[in-house]
Amino acid sequence: GACHSFPSGLSTVHMSNSKISTLHPIERQDVFQKVLASLDELVTDPVYRPGDRLPPERELAGRLGVSRTLVRQALKLLEAAGKVVSRMGSGTYVADMTRRTNPCLLSCTVPNTVDMAYLEKLVDLRSLVEEKIFLEFCARCTEGQIDELVRLLEENMREDLPGSELMGLDMSFEEKVGEFVGNDLLYCVQSQLHQTWIMAWTRYGYVPESQEVLHTEHLGLLQALHARDKNEVSRRIVQHVKRAHEECGDYRA
Repeated sequence: GACHSFPSGLSTVHMSNSKISTLHPIERQDVFQKVLASLDELVTDPVYRPGDRLPPERELAGRLGVSRTLVRQALKLLEAAGKVVSRMGSGTYVADMTRRTNPCLLSCTVPNTVDMAYLEKLVDLRSLVEEKIFLEFCARCTEGQIDELVRLLEENMREDLPGSELMGLDMSFEEKVGEFVGNDLLYCVQSQLHQTWIMAWTRYGYVPESQEVLHTEHLGLLQALHARDKNEVSRRIVQHVKRAHEECGDYRA
């Protein structure tokens, strides 16, 4: 295959068996709540009607002076609340609340007070879905798609604005892989899981991984995908998702 220039500083990945302290308190919940409130106000503004497309994440982040990661996570919570709809490869649109028939959303299962038992169930479910998606992608990924994932990682690494400390909850890499697979049903399940994941961890009050660990693990996945090593892809994606619960248990122990 073609040679790929992976993000500098992360060209070599070492998966140590030793514990890595990756759990970090969310110290800027106020910033996140303000962004969430601003976007909530935006989508309920009379200037927007159901079906209207919202400005791109980059533009919204620029207006608010925060990272795209923070905007992306807030939009996922609004989607979980049924206020916006994300369409694969198209953007985010204002939802028609009058037509909502109270669907069974995974995010509805998140309790107000999240405990370890709930997180364990969530981690198990997400690891199954992400493994399925990544193995399907591994079987037919193209060089162009790998290049796009490299660019996405490089862009994420440059995030250095208010809210960047929440990068440990960013799942744009996994979401892009889900989009590439092209299975609408699987992508819908993944999207609901990501909404639920963000809601659960923010309510729990901790970020399961640091930005550095997240990028290192994503790069390892990228290298395994480029090598089309299904066993390594499977091992890494499951380890990546389950590390959150393991680190959480160590932190709270």
